[in-house]
Order: sequence, then structure tokens, then C-alpha cells
Amino acid sequence: MKKLLYVLGAWTFLFSTSAFSAEPLSGEAEAGGVIVSGNNNSESYNAKAKTVFTQDKNVYTASGRYLKTDSNGVESARNWEAGVRYERELTDYFGVFVGQKAESDIYNGYIQRDSTDAGLKYSLIKSDDMNWFLEAGYRYQKTLPTVGSTTHDNLGRLFSEFNKSMDKTLSFKYWAEYLPNFTNTDAYLINTEASLNVMLNSVFSLKLAYLLQYQNLPAAGGKYSTTTSTMNLVAKF
Repeated sequence: MKKLLYVLGAWTFLFSTSAFSAEPLSGEAEAGGVIVSGNNNSESYNAKAKTVFTQDKNVYTASGRYLKTDSNGVESARNWEAGVRYERELTDYFGVFVGQKAESDIYNGYIQRDSTDAGLKYSLIKSDDMNWFLEAGYRYQKTLPTVGSTTHDNLGRLFSEFNKSMDKTLSFKYWAEYLPNFTNTDAYLINTEASLNVMLNSVFSLKLAYLLQYQNLPAAGGKYSTTTSTMNLVAKF
């Protein structure tokens, strides 16, 4: 447990300090944990981090997340994701992007899934208190399942994200992603998350989030849907 806490703490520190080191850099790091002891012993830890570097009309992003849950000494959940992305703003409302990410969720049927993205981004609303944008593109996906051989898939990608500041201390965010599979039409994916962010001060806030991940054709041993509810402390720089 201590080793895991050190890893999460170092990860959060590295992302936050890098984001604080220069003006074009911004970022956020969040972490949470729950420990229950007594008749039932369980531990759950999760962390996320994102750093964004902006240079003129170019935007470079690095992000990652990690989650682990143990119950009575038996691991019941473990997944992670790490990715990079490049965006180029062509106008104030229109741009293009490419990205690469790797993820793993062995309890959902895959050891590793690598994804390469390319597409277009269009902002419908862009203001100080409200943002709404759409993305459309292509994804090449390579999956190493826990059972069976590696699969290669060509997918489309439709993504939308909406952010709204209710007041100076409360904000709402919702995003949804649909990934139709052109290689195997039954193997489409849907991901969506809603979250509330409550500011505690100029740097720290409390975030409550609910994430739903759905795969219509799960790998052997995997489930159709996975939900994750989190309450994390967030630091923004």
C-alpha cells in the first residue's frame, strides 16, 4: 500500500510542478483513496493527471490515469491509461488533431489496447463560463486480450464535451464518445462521463465524477459495461 501511495504521489507532483514551471504550461492533477478496515478490509486508489503546453496555435497535451482496488487482500480492479495529443488551431473555432494512447484493464478482458487518433475539432460555444466542442475522426486500434490473439480494428470517432461554470465555485462537465467499428460492426464502444467540480480555493477543488464505459462485444472474461464513481481532490495550475 505504501509503495502505491508513493507512486501516485510522485506522479501527481511531477505533473503539477511541470505545469507550474512556465507560463504556456497549464495542468491539473487529481487523486483519491478509500481505506476500509474491520469486518471487511478494502483499499481503493485512483489518480489522474494532465499537462497542456500551448504555443501560438499549437496545443500539446499529455495525460494519464491509474486505478487499483483490493478487497480482503484480493485485487478486484486495476486499470491505467497514458496518452499524448497534438492540436492545431486553424481558426478560433476550427482545428485538427492527432493522438496516441495506451490503456489496460485486465478485469475487463484486455491486457493492453493501443489507439491512434486523427480528426477535426469544432467549437460550438467558446466563452469564459461555457464551452462546447465536437470532434469527428478516425481511430486505429490494436488490442491484446487476456484470452485469444491480438485484434486490429478500424473505428470512427465522434466526441462531444460540454463545460459550464455555474458560479465562481461550482462547474459542471459532461462528455460522450461513440466509436463505431468498421472492421467488426458489432464491436462498437461508448464512453461517457459527468462530473461536478467545487472550488475550495484558487488551486484546490473537489471533483465528483461518474464514468460509464460500454463495449458491445467484450473480450472473453470482460463485461459489457463498467462504471466508475470517484470523489477526488484536484489541484489546478
